[in-house]
Amino acid sequence: MKTRIKKLKNRYPLHIQITALFTFLIVSIGCIIILFSHTQLTKLTEVSTHQQYQKTGEAIASELNSVTRNMATSVDILTKMPITAALTETERMARVSTFIMVLQQNNYASSVYCAYSNGDFFILRRLTSQNRALFNAPTSAQWLAQNYRFDLTTPEKKEFFLDNQQNVISSGTVPYDNYDPRGRKWFTLASAEKGLITSPNYIFKGTGETGFTYSQQADNQHAVIGLDVSLASLSAFLQQQGLPPGSQAAILSESGEIIASDPEQKHANNGGLMAGNLPVLQPLLSQGNAGNSRLFRADNQDWYGSVINIRSMGNDYRLAIATPSAFLTANASAISNRSTLIAFLLLLLSLPVIWYFSRKISRPLVSLRKDAEAISNLHFETETHSIKGSVIEEVDDLHTAMAKMKLTLTKFISMGRMLTVKNNFTQQMQGLLTETTEIADMTGGMVFLANQDMNLFTPVAFRWRDENIELAGISPLEVDNERCSEFWKILKGQTLSGILTQETIPAPLQAFFHPHFPLRYVAVPMQTHDNQLLGFLLLFNTTTLSDKQENAKVQLINSLVGMLSVAIEAQHLLVEQKNLMNAFIRLIAGAIDEKSAYTGGHCQRVPVITKMLAKAAVESRAGPFASFTLSENEWEELHTACWLHDCGKITTPEAVVDKATKLELIYNRIHEIRMRFELLKREKEIEFLRQYSSHPAGSAEALTLKETIRQLDDDFYFIARCNIGSEFLSDEALARINQIAGYRWTRTLEDTAGISREELMRKERQPQPALPVQEPMLADKEEHIVYRDGASKQADSYHFKLKKPELQYNYGEIYNLAIRRGTLNDEERYKINEHIMQTIIMLENLPFPRTMSNVPVIAGGHHERVDGKGYPFQLNYTQMSIQVRMMAIADVFEALTAADRPYKPGKLLSEALNIMVSMVNEHHLDRDLFILFLQSGIWREYAQTYLDPEKTGSVDIAALLAKIGPQYIEDIPREESPA
Repeated sequence: MKTRIKKLKNRYPLHIQITALFTFLIVSIGCIIILFSHTQLTKLTEVSTHQQYQKTGEAIASELNSVTRNMATSVDILTKMPITAALTETERMARVSTFIMVLQQNNYASSVYCAYSNGDFFILRRLTSQNRALFNAPTSAQWLAQNYRFDLTTPEKKEFFLDNQQNVISSGTVPYDNYDPRGRKWFTLASAEKGLITSPNYIFKGTGETGFTYSQQADNQHAVIGLDVSLASLSAFLQQQGLPPGSQAAILSESGEIIASDPEQKHANNGGLMAGNLPVLQPLLSQGNAGNSRLFRADNQDWYGSVINIRSMGNDYRLAIATPSAFLTANASAISNRSTLIAFLLLLLSLPVIWYFSRKISRPLVSLRKDAEAISNLHFETETHSIKGSVIEEVDDLHTAMAKMKLTLTKFISMGRMLTVKNNFTQQMQGLLTETTEIADMTGGMVFLANQDMNLFTPVAFRWRDENIELAGISPLEVDNERCSEFWKILKGQTLSGILTQETIPAPLQAFFHPHFPLRYVAVPMQTHDNQLLGFLLLFNTTTLSDKQENAKVQLINSLVGMLSVAIEAQHLLVEQKNLMNAFIRLIAGAIDEKSAYTGGHCQRVPVITKMLAKAAVESRAGPFASFTLSENEWEELHTACWLHDCGKITTPEAVVDKATKLELIYNRIHEIRMRFELLKREKEIEFLRQYSSHPAGSAEALTLKETIRQLDDDFYFIARCNIGSEFLSDEALARINQIAGYRWTRTLEDTAGISREELMRKERQPQPALPVQEPMLADKEEHIVYRDGASKQADSYHFKLKKPELQYNYGEIYNLAIRRGTLNDEERYKINEHIMQTIIMLENLPFPRTMSNVPVIAGGHHERVDGKGYPFQLNYTQMSIQVRMMAIADVFEALTAADRPYKPGKLLSEALNIMVSMVNEHHLDRDLFILFLQSGIWREYAQTYLDPEKTGSVDIAALLAKIGPQYIEDIPREESPA
């Protein structure tokens, strides 16, 4: 699946895709329409052009017929006129008006003339802007008459310029140009044939123009009438036909000679111009197919052309017309461009509309995508956004289904969250039942949990019509074949469904459901992973469902109950584990207390005092603890730390823990010292008796012996008093101990017999003296020293700051009796204090959960002092948590008031509190917490429960508070005593 998703790299939002799709469709349709329109317009233009070609051909044919007919008529008339017999200049000029009339009637004729058989030539020319300069014509001259006389001795040529009124403006003789009409082709052809003759194209000698001549021999056969037609005039006519711009056209004779062209072409020297001289029209003419239009390429350009046959006055002509194809598509292209522009503008105008509707369509899908992402991330908002339904039915249905699924999953996840948030099991069950009934869309339901007797089910939650129902009046259900037989299959783990009626409903439920019969129900067993029955879920529905709907609902409820069963089992296991852990903690604490009869109950009483002080701090609404609070996990953490605060004492030898006297090891060695004194006394008596066995002793000697015995008794009782350790030893007492140690007694037996291997190894450090030997009364021997072997260095890795003595133990008799206060020497004091280090090491190695990670810190800090002189880390006030400082106060108070200490009796309550005041002033205990301890009355409440009444007495709290001075921590003074 991930591979398929990775392939879809180019993904875009739906509204962009819809906009792009509609834009593409609009552009595509527009392009197709524009292309189609362009093609159709081009075809229409081709058809129109072809039709124009046809009309031009018809116009030209008509014009040629008209011109040819008029010219032929004019020439024919002139052949019968007297002009053909006029031999003199006067006669000829008298007939000039007839020539003018002919030219006026024939616009395409440039001149009309009469050539005589004797070589004379009379011609009338039309003056135009092109030839006026050639003849140096006056400004007002419109006509030029030229008369050639060839029969004179000296041939002459005379010119006459006439105006519009045919008046001669000027005349004169001009140099003769040796022109003989009889040698011209038009003359020879007309003389040789009868009728109208059309000459080939040639260059007119007088004007240099190219044209052709209509000629016909006169009736008297002595002259030839000619009418010149200039190709320029015919080309002008062709240009007037309104051909498309850039077009080329030509009228060709039957022989292929061009008689008119557009644009006008330059002619050869002989005046002839063939089709080969037209590079554009030549490919068109070479194909034939007259009457058809086609596309062709010429002169590096595409053309559209046609060849049209024209017949005029019995003569065949061809009209060749070609138009650049660009012209044909120009209008279509212009229309296409305008259409494109309009389409683009419409597209721009439609884009916001498309964008709006695409956003409107995609917005519900975007919402669905966000909902799906939220669901995949198990994130459900408490408030759903109000989104209007989609106009698309399927999308709207999908949105409704997604909303239902989201609500179902929200409820489903809420069930799991409820198990982790709520600590009250009954509230958890009620909440889970609420969510289950809402998800399954049921009217109500009940949760029954199985008792140890698996046939008895106790209701723990009841919900009906969105309300929680009290369970006080509903007794447990006894389910078997006879009682509640409807549900006996629950015991086999089967899901049941059916209808409850007055007869079938269990008796404990009858009173409540009496008004709602008949009532449909679904009963689903809740089981552990190993199929042990936990109870069952009973859901009710007042509506009637189809079989399909009911089966679907049962499947849904089975799924929900499966998760519910696992959650309940996990909750049961968690409670059982907590109970097991608490029992194990109490077991360890009890074992520690039972290990020593003198410290019994200490590990149980310290948690009581600590939690009483913590409760007072939490309930404080003013002062330094106004903002102090403890969460449920922190309460549990403090509880565990209190019970395990002395767990390290497991490693402390009983001989050290229970050492009630200075000479005590496994037993009290004062008995051995007593026997030495007894032995020494007997030795003194024996010595006295031996000395006076031969003669009786005097009274002075007897008195001396008695005094010696009394001194020995007194010395022993002194040593016995020192062994108790209840008094501080002065320097004189230490000196007396050393003096008594110098007493000697006689040992006659080996002291290595019957001892342990370890003790024997210590004795073998020194050579054994020969027996009998004089032994000192008290001694510090090498055998009394136990050296550190370095076997355990685990504590070194924790960087404890408690100073370690050089020796592990020192059993020396003088050394131990010389202890100034108490019964413990330095090595034993370290061993006692070492229990706190072992507590930290042991607890650090336990895998406490995250919520109890501070247990080693709290449990291992109750011997720290606020001035940083405690142990094992020498933490100061700022480094100690409030819980640590609380436990320090509790530990001291319990130790001072305990009546089971080996080295002292329990203090009076007032004495203990006064000692603690001194400890506060000495920066041992926290000042603010001790003031709270006094003011809250914790000491009184504890004393009433745990102290003997004779130890309580009266306590003046005001006086105690007055004794508390300011506490300086790191040179920062704290507030004065409230007293």
